[in-house]
Amino acid sequence: MRTPVGLDIDGSVATVQLRDSAGRNSFSPRLCGDLVDAVDRAVATEHVRTLLVTGLPELFCSGGTKEELLRFARGEGRFDTDDFFRVFARCPLPVVAAVRGHAIGGGLVMALYADLVVLSERSVYAANFMRYGFTPGMGATHLLPARLGHELGVEMLYTARNYRGAELRARGVPLRVEPHDRVEPAAEELARSVAQAPRTSLELLKRELAAARMNSTTAAIDSEARMHETAFRLPEVRERILGRYGPSPHLAAAHPRTTLEK
Repeated sequence: MRTPVGLDIDGSVATVQLRDSAGRNSFSPRLCGDLVDAVDRAVATEHVRTLLVTGLPELFCSGGTKEELLRFARGEGRFDTDDFFRVFARCPLPVVAAVRGHAIGGGLVMALYADLVVLSERSVYAANFMRYGFTPGMGATHLLPARLGHELGVEMLYTARNYRGAELRARGVPLRVEPHDRVEPAAEELARSVAQAPRTSLELLKRELAAARMNSTTAAIDSEARMHETAFRLPEVRERILGRYGPSPHLAAAHPRTTLEK
């Protein structure tokens, strides 16, 4: 049976692929668990030095599921009880994310935890939390301004609108933005370039570079969780989740443009 996350090891580079087309690469329990497991298995392979993360050609990750958000709105659970979304930052080896397809909400935030990120000119990137009326989570309040530039990151958080990769590049985003068909080749080139260094040296550098990001996002996540205690209880939030979340995963898979409504 095909799993929602694939793992392929080719020499010193391990490729982790998010490939749950039926579920739109959303944060289902199985995808989240399989993602963490795939990263752990890649790291446990001694000759691996770098991880390359890919998604579907038109969809990298669509973030939280409707069911998950409704549970939060009912007060059943909190997003900060499991920080699987920081798996790339916690990974002891460098992670390159080839974000070729759309990355929406938590999908974008998770991608930005990678050490190196390559975006597509034509794909859509959105921090759409406020579109549903609840404040951002997963460390987004720190991560987006830090990685995309303060003014742009703040704008994305407030407006919750869709941005094409070409627009982000024009706005000066300090990430690589490539033609759609060049995203994965460019990311693989980066991964193999990084993998030329000794594994121990890469682990030492990753530990140093990731420490500040983990500390800063831990503080942000704590603050975001407190905001969620109010924001997720607003009646309008539940109404927006129910009314704006879009069609079923199967219909969305057949019509990928519907994922942009998330």
